Amino acid sequence: MAQASQELGVPRQAAALTAGVRAVDTLDGLAAINEPATELVIWQRSLPSCFRDWIDRIDAVTLPQIRILVRPGDLLCALVPLLDDCGLVQSDMRDLLVEDIGNLVSAFADITGSDRVDVRLERVDHDACWKFHRDTVEARLVTTYRGPTTEWVQMVHAESAIAEQRGFDGPLERLGDHDVALFKGNRAGPNSGIVHRSPPVAGTGLTRLFLCLNRQTVVSPEPWVKA
Repeated sequence: MAQASQELGVPRQAAALTAGVRAVDTLDGLAAINEPATELVIWQRSLPSCFRDWIDRIDAVTLPQIRILVRPGDLLCALVPLLDDCGLVQSDMRDLLVEDIGNLVSAFADITGSDRVDVRLERVDHDACWKFHRDTVEARLVTTYRGPTTEWVQMVHAESAIAEQRGFDGPLERLGDHDVALFKGNRAGPNSGIVHRSPPVAGTGLTRLFLCLNRQTVVSPEPWVKA
C-alpha cells in the first residue's frame, strides 16, 4: 500500500533544490527549520523492510488512535500502556515504533524549545484533511508509518493550490515512505507556512498510521501524569 503512494511521488532530489526547502539525511538535520529562510525540512530516511511488512499486516482496527501531551522523558511510560489498550501486541517491531516516536519527540522538543509535546498517533481512513492549507502553528512534525504520505506544494504554487483545491493540477509533491517532515506554519511569521494536505483515502480501502507532533497549545489535552 505504501509502495503505491511512493510510485506516484516526485523524485526526492527535486524537493531538495527549491527555495525554502531543505532535505537532510540525519535526525539532527531537522534543526535546519530554525533558519529564517527555511520553511520545510525533510529527513529522507528508510525504516527496515521488516517494519514495513509488520505494520502493513496489522488489522486496521488495531492501529492506535492516541493523543497525549507528554514530556519527552515520559513518552515510553505514557505510550506503551496505550498501545496495549489498542491491542497492538508487544513485539520487536512495536518496540521499534515506540523507539522511533521517542526519538522524534525528543528531537522536536529540542528544536522547538518545548517542555512538553502534543503527540498524535492516528489511524486515518477518511478525507478529513484533504484540503490544501497552512497549519495554524509555528512548527509541526509529521511522518506516516503506513499508507500514503503527506502531500505538499512548492511555495510558488501555494496560493493556486489553496484557491483551486480539488481543481489544482499543478506540481504536487509527496513525502517519501517514512520520511519525516518538519515545517513552519503561518504563526512562524509573515508569508510562512508550507501548504499541504492529507492524501485522500476514503473509499480506497487504505488506512494510514500517521504521527503528528506539536508544541503545547490551548487545544492540547491535559498533561500526562504518571499514576
